Amino acid sequence: MSNEVNYMQQRITINLNTDSKTTDKTTILEYCRSHGIAGIETPCGGKGTCGKCKVTVTKPYYKDVLACQTKICDGMEIIVGRKESTGTKEDSMVVLKNGGNVSEKFNEHVNEHVNRNVVLKEETANESEKVESNEDTLAACDIGTTTVVCYLIDKETGQIISTRSGANPQRSFGADVLSRIDAAARADDNDKANGGLQMMQTQIVSLLNGWISEMLTECGRTKVSRFSVAGNTVMCHLLMGISPEKLGKAPFMPDEYFGREFNPLDIGLENCQTMIIFPAVSGFVGGDITAGMMETVNCNELTLYLDIGTNGEMALGKGDRYVCCATAAGPAFEGAQIELGMPAAKGAVDKVWLEGRRIKYSVIGNDRPVGLCGSGLIDALAVLLKAGIIDENGTILSGQELPILFRSYVFEVEAEETAQSTELSLAVHIAPGVYITQEDIRKLQLAKGAIAAGIEVLFKEYGCTPCNIDVLTFAGGFGNYIDKASAAAIGLFPQELLDKAKEVGNAAGNGAVSAALSQEAWERALEISGNMRYIELASYPHFNEMYVEHMNF
Repeated sequence: MSNEVNYMQQRITINLNTDSKTTDKTTILEYCRSHGIAGIETPCGGKGTCGKCKVTVTKPYYKDVLACQTKICDGMEIIVGRKESTGTKEDSMVVLKNGGNVSEKFNEHVNEHVNRNVVLKEETANESEKVESNEDTLAACDIGTTTVVCYLIDKETGQIISTRSGANPQRSFGADVLSRIDAAARADDNDKANGGLQMMQTQIVSLLNGWISEMLTECGRTKVSRFSVAGNTVMCHLLMGISPEKLGKAPFMPDEYFGREFNPLDIGLENCQTMIIFPAVSGFVGGDITAGMMETVNCNELTLYLDIGTNGEMALGKGDRYVCCATAAGPAFEGAQIELGMPAAKGAVDKVWLEGRRIKYSVIGNDRPVGLCGSGLIDALAVLLKAGIIDENGTILSGQELPILFRSYVFEVEAEETAQSTELSLAVHIAPGVYITQEDIRKLQLAKGAIAAGIEVLFKEYGCTPCNIDVLTFAGGFGNYIDKASAAAIGLFPQELLDKAKEVGNAAGNGAVSAALSQEAWERALEISGNMRYIELASYPHFNEMYVEHMNF
């Protein structure tokens, strides 16, 4: 596996005279989106608040600028991406020999936790060796807001014979589903093909087409007979080219609940005969939850199922009765909108702990630390709380209030480094060059408060307490890597559930594989979705009070 950067450095020259898509009112970000140029991260969706979409302009001036705020001009030259691996935040992905972009940490997780044998062929099969029967080859996909993973499956053996995973290219429209709903609603009346919805659909279909074509060629196959797709409701709307605009306003009702077969050719998906998309329960509890629960939940055990991503989806129940909800946790736990936040990749601080009088840490790749990924952020909060560096309100202490052993860790930062925060400009050293600010802590409190309050609502609606729970299930890549003791310490879930917690890896991806292979599994997913009652937290009595209460430690 190479250590190359996912987004190679690109030098772009803009010519307004020959480019009909572009005007002098177009921003650099809009230009890159419309021309399929990857490499710009925009967790805030291009609102100018996260500061992470920096590119270098080399002509007519030389300066690092925010792509979302800078207008282009004729003859402008821009550098997007990095030339080589430098250990910086942008080094979040690697490139495999076959060209598939793969998150280093996530790919290890896929290979380790998918519940089937994975057989990767090193070389392309000869044309004469290709399997002639299309019925022998299946595919499955989990389209996440942040990450997409796709599998090619041999129907006869049930083996996964090839895998691809990587970043969702729609990230250029924002790190969370709300940003993408907003982007999809902003259609270009003069050029429908370049509206947000059309561009995001093109991005995900092009990614899947490329991956499926690569995997078929790699494994000597010709076509996929059945393609199984799991994803949250917004991602599935974008895949099918259906506007998710209604999900951005009350009563948040989707235009499509899926749970049926589609013709892949209708969206330009090639080399697939049929496609099934897992049923959604609501606008914000989607087919990824249905797929994951179908794959992992024992119907005889009272299970609390958590998928702690940007949407904070969760469900509680057993047998033929489940309640579910989704919380607006945002992308903070995935490192987005955190000053030194980053994906779980080379250079990320992924674990933090106390050792005597010192804060200790580990770094992915044993490289120099350049930022904090989600698991590191949760550990850091737990450590700051235990050390008495922050109080129960999440405030960084100073002066005499701060334990003398840890006073050297707290320092003041310049106003611009706190993204114009209204909080006191205090921060805490975690590792050399890596720190967590007061504003970061507030954003993490909002995320953890939303999840904890959602859990409390499920307990109330189901009529049970934490003591009644048999299993606490963490799904998804993030849930697989967080330290459960740290998560309990900051109040992400009730302390009583710590000994009942288990991780199930990419449950949605596994469920998609099962449904591709088995009609029985597919029918079980349909049954689960029919047995789930969705609770809309936006209108739930006293939810805001519960939310505020759970923000504290």
